[in-house]
Amino acid sequence: MEDLPRFYLPQAQLGLRLNLDEEEWRHAKVLRLGDNSAVHVVTGVGELFIGFITPAKRGASILIDQLLTSKPRPERRLILAVAPTKNMARFEWIIEKSVEIGVDEIIPLQCENSERIHLKRERLDRIAISALKQSKNLWMPEIHEVVKFDSMRDFKTDSNWIAHCLDSEKNSIHELSTTSCSQLICIGPEGDFSSKELDMAIAFGFKPLSLGEHRLRTETAAITACIAANLLYH
Repeated sequence: MEDLPRFYLPQAQLGLRLNLDEEEWRHAKVLRLGDNSAVHVVTGVGELFIGFITPAKRGASILIDQLLTSKPRPERRLILAVAPTKNMARFEWIIEKSVEIGVDEIIPLQCENSERIHLKRERLDRIAISALKQSKNLWMPEIHEVVKFDSMRDFKTDSNWIAHCLDSEKNSIHELSTTSCSQLICIGPEGDFSSKELDMAIAFGFKPLSLGEHRLRTETAAITACIAANLLYH
């Protein structure tokens, strides 16, 4: 398949001509695309189209011409629940890399030791869209609003994990790559989960998880766990 410039239009349907929003219009201007240039269009729900762009001085539109791929949502889900880092750039890096890896849901967690509980959703969405296009992924992950840790009782998958650095018996990170079932992985803040939160998670059915001998930063732990969980699946 020819590698064409890629645009994100969630409302795309065959035969429609759609105007680009400001962010995608800036993308088109940088590429200096000519009138009627062929482009790829993704919807974030598994569809890839070919379209033809019509640039203008104050905007651009794309005619949706052909459906190339319609990829069903995977039955196997990978959900990352992670406490936002104090340094926002590090949390944005988690969003970017999670989308590239193919995480299905991202749940920002508010924990006892959290140093950040407020997020700029518009910026996170822009980062996710950029990563979606760059990685050629066709499914946009759902990014939740910040949830308190005790709400994790409401999120159920085939295997729920909580990675932590407290002294206790833990499962090896290798467990993440030995199953093709849906998984949810919780990663704590810089100060780790509290013992109360760990006890709560175990009561909710979460299994304690070790990510290795070294103490990892939040963003390193999050991406390490996601890559391990996707080893077998991909």
